[in-house]
Amino acid sequence: MDVQPNGTFSYRFWQRGGGYDTNLWTRKIIAGKIGYIHENPVKRGLVARVEDWKWSSMQDVAKLREVPLLPIETDVYTWLW
Repeated sequence: MDVQPNGTFSYRFWQRGGGYDTNLWTRKIIAGKIGYIHENPVKRGLVARVEDWKWSSMQDVAKLREVPLLPIETDVYTWLW
């Protein structure tokens, strides 16, 4: 539940506040966004390395799992970095 500026209450799915969208036009921008997502658990102090996060696709890229969590094309990472 969220209190609106006028004092009324409402239910909110997303957090209040800013945010912005980004068009993913170039490999550099795509790589940056994927890197940002991968770094979040590290920045939060939940793990020491991105590949240590249980739910990270980096575990699949680094071949740390026998079976991927989801079928992903890990070869896409070769052209990102």
